[in-house]
Amino acid sequence: MRRIALLAALATAVAVSAHAQNAPAVVGAAKPSPYAGAADLTGQMAKTRKTKTPPGDAMPKGPKAFVGSWVVGKDGEGASTCTVRFNAAGVIGGYQLVAPKRCKGAVPHWDDLYAWRIGPGGEIVMADATRRGVLVFKKLNDQAWATEGGDWDRLLLRRASTVGISR
Repeated sequence: MRRIALLAALATAVAVSAHAQNAPAVVGAAKPSPYAGAADLTGQMAKTRKTKTPPGDAMPKGPKAFVGSWVVGKDGEGASTCTVRFNAAGVIGGYQLVAPKRCKGAVPHWDDLYAWRIGPGGEIVMADATRRGVLVFKKLNDQAWATEGGDWDRLLLRRASTVGISR
């Protein structure tokens, strides 16, 4: 009986001594998970931390410059146009493209368009929900972009602010 009491007293003294020295009582204790909300080996939940979006997932500076209202329509005086909005929200194929139904008459393939993105050569690509580029606009000058084709076949894309629309 004395042995048991002696062992119990010794075990208590070692645990109290380790705690008093602020040293871990268990060698090789699990480190907290770097992932917010993950349980460690003891079943404890890690403290939730504010995490920044990794640089690879952040929207590059280039596309941010294109967010806003744009006017798109056939090249030529008196041609039908419509105002679209390039948003920064990510969707399949790039970023969110928002447009009214009246664009259907002004822009061919309008029913297929779903997203916009910046192509590898700096062109503006309007894509469908399968990520396929439907309309590709190449830069003409500082204020205008155009698709390939003749004057009446090509589409022009310009910032709404440059054509007097303040949306």
